Amino acid sequence: MTDNNSYLSLAGTHRARATEWVLGMSSTGKEQIAVMFELVGGVHDGKHITWFGYFTDQTVDRTLESMRHCGWDSDSIAELDSLGANEVDLVIEDETYEGKTRSRVKWVNRVSRLAVKEQLNPMQIAEFAAKLRGKAVASKKKYGAQPAAKTSANGRQQSLDDGYAHGDPGPTDEDVGF
Repeated sequence: MTDNNSYLSLAGTHRARATEWVLGMSSTGKEQIAVMFELVGGVHDGKHITWFGYFTDQTVDRTLESMRHCGWDSDSIAELDSLGANEVDLVIEDETYEGKTRSRVKWVNRVSRLAVKEQLNPMQIAEFAAKLRGKAVASKKKYGAQPAAKTSANGRQQSLDDGYAHGDPGPTDEDVGF
């Protein structure tokens, strides 16, 4: 990817899994880890990119955290066998250095998950469902059942259409009880 005429940007956030890794020394004499990631899903499925983590006083905690996100479960940096156990989200940015542009892994993050402050337990769900039953029935009568969503190449749900009956623009501000 050194020829900018054939450069393919990988900028964005991509699901990936570590496939190879090695501990080494940087050109400045600092310990580092190089991890080869394979992108999973999406238009870049199967492409590879390397992340470099450093063990300086300023970066060691984030490097270890990134390794944990990948699945590393040991207490010893000499034991890295579990490093590829988890998929991660890579934040990739383009950078230009000495006139050449390349994609670089900026962050290795755990896979995003849905989160709420407090998840309802089964009893709370049943009570809430009973409370909203009338509204749910009215909503189904007004908007009808929606077609099933399809799963895109990146694993995310996509709606097949806007979900409303032909000619119905959906709820308006007047429909929302604020």
